[in-house]
Amino acid sequence: MKFSIAVGETDKHLVEFNFNQLRGTLVIRVDEQPIFQSTRIFNEPVHEVYSFVVNGREKSEVRIEQRRKPLFGHHDTVFVNNRLTEVFDRYF
Repeated sequence: MKFSIAVGETDKHLVEFNFNQLRGTLVIRVDEQPIFQSTRIFNEPVHEVYSFVVNGREKSEVRIEQRRKPLFGHHDTVFVNNRLTEVFDRYF
């Protein structure tokens, strides 16, 4: 699953989320700079939460909740400043 969202009202930042379930890799980038990387081949959790703050002229708190579906697929929910921003749902 791969998606990107723009964060900020006046000071825009690009948050990119790239998760490959088959390879077990996860990368979260802000303005093309990786802030979180992970590789997990087995034992993927059912529910994970990634929280971070995007700094700039205005501060934005981002939370990405990833819920694994049975077998293959994910349900990802993105919150910016504790407000629901995007929902991504994917089956393979």
